[in-house]
Amino acid sequence: PGDLVILISSSGASQNMIKGAEQARAMGLSVISLSGFSPDNQLRQLGDLNFFAASDSYNIVECTHMIWIMAVCDNLAEA
Repeated sequence: PGDLVILISSSGASQNMIKGAEQARAMGLSVISLSGFSPDNQLRQLGDLNFFAASDSYNIVECTHMIWIMAVCDNLAEA
């Protein structure tokens, strides 16, 4: 109880991440997704909290995800 899974897919269409989200939901875990490309991508639809980079460029999406993850790490390090 209270656990969560964080799944990252640039396109939001990576089958391993989608299956992971479906399994996490079946286990009652919360799902946080980081994705890009299409705003209605499948991974984003499965997330409880979704971080979406509005770009169809892998470089932009992946760099944006990296910045968000570093921001979380910085916050955790300061806590």
